[in-house]
Amino acid sequence: MKSPGALAALLAISLTASAVELTAADGGTFAVLDRQQAPTQIYYPLSLKDGKWLMEGKQAGAPWTDLSCETGCEYRASTDAEVQAHVPSAWRERADFTCIRNVAQAFCRYSAKGNTAAAPNYVVIALVTGQPVPLFVRRTVSAP
Repeated sequence: MKSPGALAALLAISLTASAVELTAADGGTFAVLDRQQAPTQIYYPLSLKDGKWLMEGKQAGAPWTDLSCETGCEYRASTDAEVQAHVPSAWRERADFTCIRNVAQAFCRYSAKGNTAAAPNYVVIALVTGQPVPLFVRRTVSAP
């Protein structure tokens, strides 16, 4: 799990986004980052199709697996209260977060407060562990 200090370091070189809802431009294939911020062999493609967010998962050499839920637990925009519940306050003091979520996880775009010139950063937050667990991700060109 990342510490608030690690997030501060990421935000220092941060990419940005505004505090509006996620759009199709936020979609793509994302690699999960390890503790040294290097890409792992775990990938998450996220896309917006027909107004619904779809997420898949993949480990290198394995087939894609649909991570989207059945009817009733689709991704939807997170409320301000939900963002406050799953994003630590120290992080929210330094960055603006916009998230979508389902019952299992949230996918969030974040940017350093006041930084409107750079591209966005993203984090997946597991919500089924009793306490939110962040998985930092980075957009990739493609996954093996």
